[in-house]
Amino acid sequence: MERGVSVYTVGDLCKKCYSCVRSCPTKAIQVREGEAHIVPEYCISCGLCVNMCTQDAKKIVSHKDEVGAAIAGSGRVYALLAPSFPGAFLDLDPGCLVAALHRLGFDKVFEVAFGADLVSYRYKKTYEHILKQERGTFIITSPCPSVVFYIEKYFPELLDSLAPIVSPMEATARAIRGKIDREATLVFIGPCIAKKDEAKESETVDYVLTYQELSDLLEGARIDPATCEPVEFDPPHANLGRIYPVTGGLLKAADIDSDLLESPVTVIEGPERVRDILSVLSKLHKEGGTPSYRIYDLLFCEGCIGGPVMMNNLTFFERKKFIVRYMTNRPLITDLKKWAQANVDYLDIDLSVRYTPKKGALVDPPAEKIQEILAMTNKFKPEDELNCGACGYSSCRDKAIAVYRGMAEVEMCLPYLISKIEQTVEDLKTNQARLIQAEKLASMGQMAAGIAHEINNPLGVVLMYSYILKDELLGNTGANEDLDRIITEAERTRKIVKGILNFAREEKIDRSLVDINRLVQSSVEGALKGHPDGLYGVEYRLDEKLGLQSVDKNQIQQVFDNLIKNACEAMPGGGTLGVSTKEKDGSFSVCITDTGCGIPKENLSKLFSPFFTTKQVGKGTGLGLSVCYGIVKMHGGSIEADNNPEGGARFTVTIKKTHTVEDGGSVVIDSPEGDNNNE
Repeated sequence: MERGVSVYTVGDLCKKCYSCVRSCPTKAIQVREGEAHIVPEYCISCGLCVNMCTQDAKKIVSHKDEVGAAIAGSGRVYALLAPSFPGAFLDLDPGCLVAALHRLGFDKVFEVAFGADLVSYRYKKTYEHILKQERGTFIITSPCPSVVFYIEKYFPELLDSLAPIVSPMEATARAIRGKIDREATLVFIGPCIAKKDEAKESETVDYVLTYQELSDLLEGARIDPATCEPVEFDPPHANLGRIYPVTGGLLKAADIDSDLLESPVTVIEGPERVRDILSVLSKLHKEGGTPSYRIYDLLFCEGCIGGPVMMNNLTFFERKKFIVRYMTNRPLITDLKKWAQANVDYLDIDLSVRYTPKKGALVDPPAEKIQEILAMTNKFKPEDELNCGACGYSSCRDKAIAVYRGMAEVEMCLPYLISKIEQTVEDLKTNQARLIQAEKLASMGQMAAGIAHEINNPLGVVLMYSYILKDELLGNTGANEDLDRIITEAERTRKIVKGILNFAREEKIDRSLVDINRLVQSSVEGALKGHPDGLYGVEYRLDEKLGLQSVDKNQIQQVFDNLIKNACEAMPGGGTLGVSTKEKDGSFSVCITDTGCGIPKENLSKLFSPFFTTKQVGKGTGLGLSVCYGIVKMHGGSIEADNNPEGGARFTVTIKKTHTVEDGGSVVIDSPEGDNNNE
């Protein structure tokens, strides 16, 4: 549970929807490992996050157990019922609710609306005093604790303009402690979560219950208020303060004219409007400007009947009907002076309060830091910033600032996550295709190895007897030509069998430190021997920082020989051979390109399958690329084929680095020797 605030997060219920971040006017939500937790230093206890959380992950700190224990004890416990109660307990005689509170164990039940009357009387006097002062002097009303917390934490420069008058809850509690019972336990009951934090700061009210908590206590005690015999509130009785929970209620109770066109008073409700007007007033304060009004009546909710825990989903207008009906059914003193005369004993109560600045606002990070964080989610230019609000912040820049402050996580960006998921899906498809290819080649390799071993024995016999017959028939020209044909085809068959065995082999890799750049150059030189000068041009793009790599030299050279030989064969009339090497992210790659006709799309998925070839019969076995595939896989790498955007085919071999050495080491690179199976 977060200390210092009356709302906390149940982590297991938090589903990364970020609705609370979106609704929080001060962005006091810190996302840690996907869970949205409240930061007390920045929270103003408005309760918007509670109503926005559809997963019920935001909970209100409950005082039900403490109140139950106080009632069960020997001390006196008094209930202070907020003026908005008729809008919460619908169609219930107020006297029945008072009786139910008595049955629950409360010794006395008071209307906080009386405290609202005391506060209104003080506001009337303050307003008259303000009007006598020079233009530019103004006050901000203070009954709403969320507004008070907001100014203390985010607009401390306006504290001198915040009316130094306590809230109706505090005024009622001071009246009881000063005139009725100093030792009683006082329990405020209302629709406001912020009252819990206000009570903790003032220490005049002992506990705060929401209407829902009161309903739970009544249900637990099996008390149905509707069946209780009505009784009156305990005195002192309320007057016009009962209208406080309705928009402009404070001004009405204080007999302050709030005419839209003529009055120097304005009423502003809602977190966004409150934030905007405070920003304007703060700017005027810093620049020495003159505000338009003398009194700013600010409320975070749409009147207190729009509080976060009102227990029903009625509209403001429907709830207002119940408040007005309750007022019209009670005796009222509309003349404020007459009310003051009737309650003169309570007018000397100290209703003053002092405010102190509290830590809230943060300094923005440097622009370069914001740009670095934006780049983490692929936002490199202003047009990349979608400002979709899915993360809970109004713009990508605001979210980046929150990441810098430790209040948000990079992964909260929905478009970024979608792009990562799309890339992951593509990678899975690619890996699945590779896995299928690998499994297919493995199965074929096992079968091929068995066939090759079975063919090798009779093939050796054929060759042996062919040579014997050739010796015996020496001088017989016709017979020798036939035997030479048999020997040639048998040797070719043995070559095919050797290729099959190479493809199916599972031998260990004999690694040594090899200069990859030199090795690939050696393969190019070997492949171009025997071709007319100038037939093939070679473009090298070799990474000089590649250094020595730990590979099986003979096997890797066999791969390069095959790829380069195939590239040359793809350009029978000549062309340009491209050879490049590159080191990146712990791997090195070698890319071979040609300027031939390219690879037909339908053949790309078949290239590394054994015996697949587009060459004429007798010109190739279709095992060269299969052998390359096996060698590269044994090295823990990958080989890919595609068509070069500039034309021709492109083969890329990528192998993860296992060892490198500094310059000064030596390794001998020999020219390719023997049969490298270049079909």
